[in-house]
Amino acid sequence: MTMTSKKIYNSDGRSSEDKALDKFAEMMIEKIKTLQNDWKKPWFTDKSISWPRNLSGREYNGMNALLLMMHCEKQGYKLPVFCTFDRVAGLNYTKDKQGVRQQIKDNNGQELPKVSILKGERSFPVFITTFTVVDKETKEKIKYDDYKLLSEEEKKGYNVYPKLQVYNVFNVHQTNLQEARPDLYKRPQSEGEEFSFAPIDRIIKDNEWICPIKPTYGDSAYYSISKNEIVVPEKKQFKDGESFYTNLGHEMAHSTGAENQLGRIQPTSFGSKEYAREELVAELSAALVAQRYGMTKHLKEDSASYLKSWLDSLNESPEFIKTTLADVRKASSMITKCIDAMQQKIDQEQNIEAGQSKSQEPVYYASVAYLQMGEDTDRLDKLQEKGDYEGDDLLVEDEHYAVVYNPSVGGTYDVMRKVSAEEVRQNINRYGLPNNATADVKSLVEKQEQEMEAVAEEETHYFHRGR
Repeated sequence: MTMTSKKIYNSDGRSSEDKALDKFAEMMIEKIKTLQNDWKKPWFTDKSISWPRNLSGREYNGMNALLLMMHCEKQGYKLPVFCTFDRVAGLNYTKDKQGVRQQIKDNNGQELPKVSILKGERSFPVFITTFTVVDKETKEKIKYDDYKLLSEEEKKGYNVYPKLQVYNVFNVHQTNLQEARPDLYKRPQSEGEEFSFAPIDRIIKDNEWICPIKPTYGDSAYYSISKNEIVVPEKKQFKDGESFYTNLGHEMAHSTGAENQLGRIQPTSFGSKEYAREELVAELSAALVAQRYGMTKHLKEDSASYLKSWLDSLNESPEFIKTTLADVRKASSMITKCIDAMQQKIDQEQNIEAGQSKSQEPVYYASVAYLQMGEDTDRLDKLQEKGDYEGDDLLVEDEHYAVVYNPSVGGTYDVMRKVSAEEVRQNINRYGLPNNATADVKSLVEKQEQEMEAVAEEETHYFHRGR
């Protein structure tokens, strides 16, 4: 794969990428200085800020998401939704077949208020990587989405040219969207936003992470490179559940750097600059993952000693933040994909279990109609002839209805509607017990009467206790 990068330079001779990196470095320096003053502060003080998205609901990647969340927290933006200037302008017009722009109108033909960026608002840079895919022989281009669908063998016939571009975005709070398009001024919903500890518990139990995770009674959490395993104190040893999961997230981030994974971790001496950088990758990855699932990530106590080293590296070279955030994006993505996959598995199991529980509930049948005429029963007669039926037997059914064959009284078919036990109770309470009620219905009535007696007895006891 060949890589190229074209920088767009401004009048001062510095590229948009360089300016963006400077801004990112300034933000990280400010954040780390805050932690340096009080290392017990969390990476994000407002855990209600969810994962940043654009107006269409598409999520930003890990690097951009991390910085946009920091930007939201600093500026006080409660809605982490962003858009470019062109996207805002595009909300005001539609194009006809000839490409002529027309201002958007409501259902009554009235022009809608124009959406715009508020005066004096400044944008925030994000990095977007685009890909150009070219056939090695024909030199024809194909879409990157189509390239991703190819087999590994087919992909060998193409060159992929990634290009890092800087886009300037505005938060929706910086626009008049709330007044002009209130229907668009809302957080795009996506699956998995609700916080749950269950996925990580199952990942540990089922050994579904890239290496074994071993909760062990003790006083240290670490990832062992030689054994390729994570050791973490038991959950009960932490002050709360969040501390357990966020500390585990730090070690999971370390494990993504193994040689057979992202190949990030190299043999280094404890306390070196390389070791300090790896700690920053793990801290930021864990903070990003925690924020995604509604947890608060505090700086790991062992990492507090690296704050000065991080500041020195950022001050020496803004490029440091670019390479670090690229690793953060990859590491956090591996963790969230594993968590989301496990959550999906849990949801599927719960749906199956709920379906089985529903199918195990007793089903009662209420007669709807009798079919006795030949033209009405031809198809049912053919079904009945295939079976060996004695007495009232279920012939055919679907989710809501059933047909019972009754060989007595000249051979009739009774169309029955399926009803729940609760519906039977309600009808009995309203109309009384039918004279021809079956044994199972009478049994249901007896059970209902026993339940009512038990409730009445409990109420009597309650009133006695209250005196």
